[in-house]
Amino acid sequence: MKTQYILELCDTSGQHKPIARFESDLPFMPVAVGERFDDTGWDRLGGVGKIASPVLPKQYTVHSIKHLVCVESGVLVLRYCLNLEPFHGPSSPVWGNE
Repeated sequence: MKTQYILELCDTSGQHKPIARFESDLPFMPVAVGERFDDTGWDRLGGVGKIASPVLPKQYTVHSIKHLVCVESGVLVLRYCLNLEPFHGPSSPVWGNE
C-alpha cells in the first residue's frame, strides 16, 4: 500500500484553520511542542499567497500537535497537524540574526 504524508499548519491566533499544507512521499522531520517554526515564504492556502520571506519571516512556536491516520482510495494517509502560535521574540543568532 502506498503511503502519503501530509503536514498541515494552523495559526491558532486566527480562525484556527489550515494556513499551509505540504505533501510528501517521505516522512517529515519530527517537531515538538514549544519549538520554533518560522514561515520563510510558504504559499498560504485560501489564495493568500506568500506573506513572509527568508529576510522577513513570520515567527511561530508549536502549540500542539495532532496526528491522523486513515486510508483514502487505497493510500495510507499520515496527516501531521501543527497548531502554531505567533512568536514575537528575537530570532536566534544561530540563524544569522545578531
